[in-house]
Amino acid sequence: MIYYAKSADEHGDRLTNREHLQQVSALARRFGAEVGMPLCAEMAGLFHDFGKYSQAFQRVLDGTASNIDHAVCAAALLCGCGAVKKQSYPMVACVTAAHHSYLRSYDTLVPSLRELLTGKGSGTSHAGKQAALFGLAAYQAAWNAFLQDLPDFRFQALEKFPEEPLPETMLRTRMLFSCLVDADYTASAGQSPAAPDALQPDRLLDRLYAYMQALRQDSRADRGVNALRDVVFRQCGEAGDAAPGLFTLTAPTGVGKTLALLHFALRHCAANGKRRIILVLPFLTLTEQSQKVYENLIPHILTDHSQSRLSEEQQELAARWDAPFLITTSVRFFEGLFSCRPKDCRKLHNIAQSVILFDEAQSLPADLAATTMQAADTLCREYGCTVVLSTATQPDFSALPGMETWHAREILPDAGRYYAAMRRTRVAWRLDRPTPLSELAKEMVEQASVCAIVNLRRHARQLFDALCAACPEEEQDSLFFLTTDLCPAHRSDAIEMIRARLREGKPCRVVATQCIEAGVDLDFASMYRALAPLESIIQAAGRCNRNGTMPEPGIVTVFVPEDTRNIYPGDFYQTAAETVKLMLAEGDLDIHDPSAITAYYRQLFGDTQPKVALVKAIQSEDYAGVEQAYRLIQQQGVQVLVPYPPKIELFQAISRQARETGWTAALLQAAAPILVSSYQENLVRQHCEQVPWHSRRADQPSESDFYILCTGHESCYRADTGLQWCDEPSAAELLMP
Repeated sequence: MIYYAKSADEHGDRLTNREHLQQVSALARRFGAEVGMPLCAEMAGLFHDFGKYSQAFQRVLDGTASNIDHAVCAAALLCGCGAVKKQSYPMVACVTAAHHSYLRSYDTLVPSLRELLTGKGSGTSHAGKQAALFGLAAYQAAWNAFLQDLPDFRFQALEKFPEEPLPETMLRTRMLFSCLVDADYTASAGQSPAAPDALQPDRLLDRLYAYMQALRQDSRADRGVNALRDVVFRQCGEAGDAAPGLFTLTAPTGVGKTLALLHFALRHCAANGKRRIILVLPFLTLTEQSQKVYENLIPHILTDHSQSRLSEEQQELAARWDAPFLITTSVRFFEGLFSCRPKDCRKLHNIAQSVILFDEAQSLPADLAATTMQAADTLCREYGCTVVLSTATQPDFSALPGMETWHAREILPDAGRYYAAMRRTRVAWRLDRPTPLSELAKEMVEQASVCAIVNLRRHARQLFDALCAACPEEEQDSLFFLTTDLCPAHRSDAIEMIRARLREGKPCRVVATQCIEAGVDLDFASMYRALAPLESIIQAAGRCNRNGTMPEPGIVTVFVPEDTRNIYPGDFYQTAAETVKLMLAEGDLDIHDPSAITAYYRQLFGDTQPKVALVKAIQSEDYAGVEQAYRLIQQQGVQVLVPYPPKIELFQAISRQARETGWTAALLQAAAPILVSSYQENLVRQHCEQVPWHSRRADQPSESDFYILCTGHESCYRADTGLQWCDEPSAAELLMP
């Protein structure tokens, strides 16, 4: 009998299981070589579809059966034939069993695998489906068919790995899983991945140097600031010639870290033969800004995040991360490292031999920081990576419990002098009493170049409405609102308008949330910052007198908003803000002194414990539990498609298509510029239409978290403040006594 791997194509041709296993094993071996596991990966590829040597699965291909799990059968075979007693075979069994479901530890699989072999129990797999093979006779017949297809097969010794902590073992398993899944998906799609475009770091360095020269000639910044930026740029390049490993880049805002990081990365790739650069950023606004900078220098940048617009070819690259230069978010990158799902893990093996630039490293949640840094260290030691943690407010991760031996090389060991030289602001601490937002609005009206950053969108709306009421009618065009209530296209347009007004010396008054604190190159004469963690205050100060062109330091006023409700977005955020108050009470707090930043993190991290659920999941080798516990963003909200006027044609076209067919991945990528996240799902349901995912089966619509603002409710999206629900009390009402 001939066993097939796929149903017949449109030409009636059918791929045999032997052909598919050979294709996948060859690809998996190639991918496995990148992570030091070519033999393990080859074996996983050769066995992954062993369950297709069954009548049950062949009936699936004929359309006469369904809900059959063929993936678990390879693991059961390995368990039964004793191969898993050899080192590394249990890991092979784990990844073969999971390649259509999710990872589980070998120990948790064993009882059900033995039942499948002996024909006891229900015959269902951990995925809840009926196993394609059940009982010794079925496995013996499948083994005979396998050997008939592959008569030269022999079990071989696989790579051996030393005893290692569970987090490292789990990451190694995910890396092997990645090799198998990518090989299977690629072969199943009939693709043969070509070698990716080479990075060509020497050529890109020439372009970078030419770009830097032109940038300096056009710069309006103070000469001293530009000289300092040149020094930082040069030092980062020189540090790039060092051996691979874990690095930190600690430097104040405004010294040009974006291009200095690129200089380090390109020099490092040239010196050490690294094959790609991965830029990891915590916020979508940062990815937008960084992409604009790097597109001037690097061709074929691949961006992979929730709102990236990709062609079909780019979608495949994004799924695999097989590109020389990639920009992604920390959610995509780090949650992928801790995932148990095939789709999320597929790209992991392509992280090996990369330079990973993690900008704004202070954004990591403290209760996940230790686990994340351990993973970063493992990437450097085991998978040939170099990781750079870049920020103006470098966390002292060694202050975290259990991280006392953590160490990274500092690219700018004399960073203190840069902070002293870039002292362009002074802080006015207004913490003795709460400040009414209406009072703050009146102060802002008296200034021509000013920004106020608050912690909550609620406060931003209240302050902006108060500012509109206080500002003369003829100067209303000087007022801007920047929060994630604006869709990305709206936010980008607003930033460009703000930048133009500041450049031309026109009045410009901005109310914003934290979305502009990192990576948005704006320069105000005065800054107000609601009390926040120290890193947020420092980031806000970096948007005041940024280019050092003012004769006196810019004033950064830190205040406490008057509000009867909670004024912080979360418990840890509040703890960090109160740590700032405590340090002020104990003495002067100089935001320009790196030693003060170190002291802040030591005090903040001293009592921080890793997330309990994450620790327990790792200790029990629970892959699904780890994925669930490791969440950089706890609340995802729902997504609303909005009619931003300059993109109204796009809104209409996508609305029409989504209502006709349901959401598809391609449609969502096209919709990215006009999507807004909302956490007020009750109000969303009142004003929006929920559109399901596209389904090939009309009787099985799949509910989604994506909505479209209904006809007649267009006023919920405002030209000034973005998505605002008409049912909410106005900011003016909230400010009334």
